[in-house]
Amino acid sequence: MVRGTYIAGTGMLLQRRLMENITNNIANADTTGYKKEHLVSHSFDDVMIERIKDTRVIGQRPLVGPLDWGTQIDQLYINFDTGSLEGTERSTDIALIGDVFFVMQTDGGERYTRSGAFYIDELGYLVDGEGHFLLGENGPILVGGLNFSVDATGGVWNGAEYIDRIRVVSFADNDSLRKQGSNLYFSIDAPEADTKQHRMLQGFLETSNVDIGREMVDMLTVFRTYETNQRMLTMIDETVGKAVNEIGRLR
Repeated sequence: MVRGTYIAGTGMLLQRRLMENITNNIANADTTGYKKEHLVSHSFDDVMIERIKDTRVIGQRPLVGPLDWGTQIDQLYINFDTGSLEGTERSTDIALIGDVFFVMQTDGGERYTRSGAFYIDELGYLVDGEGHFLLGENGPILVGGLNFSVDATGGVWNGAEYIDRIRVVSFADNDSLRKQGSNLYFSIDAPEADTKQHRMLQGFLETSNVDIGREMVDMLTVFRTYETNQRMLTMIDETVGKAVNEIGRLR
């Protein structure tokens, strides 16, 4: 019965974490370039139970059996599938096609993003919503105003005048990327020397890859599983109560 308490309890904690993750995905369904997150779970390692303080047992303690503590979160997985493209007709919106990332200059160093929703600050530089500079091959990109164009290779032009080329990076394994907020990533591995094939579309944005319908189905599944574990915990508690108050009663 105590084993069942641990299993049901950890099961409820797991479902709560899954629900929080699903809620976060749904909340960011309209966030430009947002990538869906998955939580991967696994069972705790079994613990072997030994009989102790039994005067009838001589020598080595015999094993009673394994104890399973239930399940726990193993890792957070980010789905980097490309979202659909949405036309905006804004010159500062740029969509990436290909497995690459924009490079942003932040106070913590270079960070990476798939969100191409940029703005022009008071000095004429391209920045994101938090004021981080979009980096080109020669540093922050100074466009001056809205009358600029970006070609398919990332070249930035002011009429016939070449300004810079938008810098992008790619990684051998995107699993090395970690979210840090504001739709930015940092990597535990260095970017690849040769960037993967890609192109850019000015006046478009990449939407989130969250499927609302799928998230709602997963939410119902998690809710039902949480309820099941809750009922199991209640049944175990009632059984223990009867064992204490009825079976173990001295007459």
